[in-house]
Amino acid sequence: MNQNIKTLILLGFLFVLSFFAFNYFINTNEASDEIPPQPEQLTTTTAVAIEKNKETFDYFEISFDDYINSLFVGLDNSCEKVGSWYSLTDNCIKQWSLILTQINESKAKYLQYSENAKNYFVNNYQNLTREELENITPIFLIDEKINRFSEQLIEVENVILSKSNQSDNSTVIFLSSDSIESARDIGNKDLLTGCYIDEPNQENDEEWKLVDNVNLRDSKKINYALKIQSEINLDPLCMKNLLFLILNNEKGWTNVTGKGFQLTSVEDSDFVFIFATPEKTDELCYPLETNGIYSCRNESEIIINNFRWKEGAADFGKDIETYRLYLINHEAGHLLGWQHNECPKEGAIAPVMMQQSKGTNGCLPYGWPVYEIVSANFDD
Repeated sequence: MNQNIKTLILLGFLFVLSFFAFNYFINTNEASDEIPPQPEQLTTTTAVAIEKNKETFDYFEISFDDYINSLFVGLDNSCEKVGSWYSLTDNCIKQWSLILTQINESKAKYLQYSENAKNYFVNNYQNLTREELENITPIFLIDEKINRFSEQLIEVENVILSKSNQSDNSTVIFLSSDSIESARDIGNKDLLTGCYIDEPNQENDEEWKLVDNVNLRDSKKINYALKIQSEINLDPLCMKNLLFLILNNEKGWTNVTGKGFQLTSVEDSDFVFIFATPEKTDELCYPLETNGIYSCRNESEIIINNFRWKEGAADFGKDIETYRLYLINHEAGHLLGWQHNECPKEGAIAPVMMQQSKGTNGCLPYGWPVYEIVSANFDD
């Protein structure tokens, strides 16, 4: 009896255990049907697939920048372009032309290289490492660099053409460096200082600063007036004296006009010198385009851009005195009826009526109207 009871108890226990085991197994299967694949398994599978399909990029053995640097190694130090192409010697222009032509001959190859890099990036950017990104992104900039070199080649070719068209029969004047340096001496330092003053401008309701104690109009002289925009720190009295010294200098326009120059009021003047800010210069010069950097002559007004008066121009280097002489004499020449001129020959002094602010075309910067004096007195 006891044995039968024990057997029944054991069978009951096994039945209950089986029941719970069966339910657990059913619930586990249902739960597994609802749970998505684990993120670790999905990520691993995707990474393997991407890695398997990832392309490889065929880099050039020499980068574009290294290729360019290898070409410019042979360029003479004296041929570095710091201003206009016209300021370079013929030998320097030839060196630049050779280098830029070589770059142009490789243009198609490197443009295709850049295009390939962009396509590779688009197709593989999701799986690129930081190192790969650092290596490939500079290649995208090759287009822009090549286009700039192409523009420079066109500029150089135009300079070569311009030089070849220079007349061998035109008047050519050469001066020693000592003569050019001494030509800057007008008797004081105002040309060097530019008549700038250190004190800030006092508040002034007037837009213009005028000069006191001017002359009455004289028909036997050329009469000019002076106006300075109030916000420019120029001393009117200093500018009055400086203009007089330049316009009446023995190397200047009096050799052409046969008349002296004198300062009068605006009302009595034949023309007016106006010193203005770049913005005001653009306004007063309109419809001429001065773009905030050039001066102009507009009818009876000579507008001197304060930016130019203060900074000079690239081909003049640090010689601000010669540039200021040139600026006054060039614009005055327009009022006297003279048109623009060109550099007659490399190494000669530049005509004052040449647009030297834009470049001297291989001529040496010069501020006096020497060619114009020769033309007025000796040409038929």
